[in-house]
Amino acid sequence: MGKRIGIAICIFGFLAASCSNYKSANGLTQYENIDSLAIFAPELAMERNTYKGSFSDDYNTFFFFRKKTKDQEKYIPYQSTFEKGQWNVPKVAEYYDEDYSFTYQLNVPKENKLIFLSNMRTKNDTTNRPNYNFWSIKRSDSGYGWPQELGPKTLMYNYNSQPSMAKTGTIFFTSDTPDWAHTYSYKMELLDNDKYDEPKPFEPINRWRSQLGLTIYEFAMGPNEDYLIVCIKEESKKGTLNTDLYISYFKNDDWTRPKKLNYGINTAETENFPVITADGKYLIFTRAFSRFYIFPINVLTGTDISIEESAS
Repeated sequence: MGKRIGIAICIFGFLAASCSNYKSANGLTQYENIDSLAIFAPELAMERNTYKGSFSDDYNTFFFFRKKTKDQEKYIPYQSTFEKGQWNVPKVAEYYDEDYSFTYQLNVPKENKLIFLSNMRTKNDTTNRPNYNFWSIKRSDSGYGWPQELGPKTLMYNYNSQPSMAKTGTIFFTSDTPDWAHTYSYKMELLDNDKYDEPKPFEPINRWRSQLGLTIYEFAMGPNEDYLIVCIKEESKKGTLNTDLYISYFKNDDWTRPKKLNYGINTAETENFPVITADGKYLIFTRAFSRFYIFPINVLTGTDISIEESAS
């Protein structure tokens, strides 16, 4: 009888420990010891319909979006929760309105707030077809509040996209002119009243476009603003959608020439939508708009950095 009780106690203890491990684990726990490229959340990927995402503070919720149909430029915001070692089937965000598109959900750390981009009409927009502007929405245990305009007014007719946020709250993003003739990079600084200043050009990347003649798309700023990951299309790939990921460092009061990442990160496919987690530990990106990948930042920014040729 004593042996049976002992066995039962051991089994119970094992199950309790297992449950505890599940409870303490989050969506990034399994990647803590990786030192090479790994597939991230395959259950959330969809062929040619996998876009940029953002994590909740505890890394147990992933906010992302998908195109409604293959041939329709309408985007739906989703979120998935991590439970018992896997990501649950994504659910459409509560605030979704089928009359509009919602893209690039960005969690604001420690604020219970999401920032996203949408073609909902802003107060001062007089066009027939509004473009994508910044909005914010508060989250609580009971759900979401009403979306609020975030700005920027000076760029409200542009196609704004690909936001990333530094620890200071500054938002870095990409903006295309209404006629799609030009692409520019901007930063938008957080003011003391919890509002954002009008955007200012982020000149380092704009300078690379003009002086180096590079075709540059989105970029993700490191949390401490000491490095960034940027998408660049090589000259040999003109006429295609293929881009590769490059890195630049802030040194001696300027940004270094971007260098292509190695470690199997770049391929003949399109690598884009870079995300740097708020804790600065991981780079997450998509390949061929079809799958998420994850890579440890310390390998990129440490002494063992592996890079290929500089951008020409």
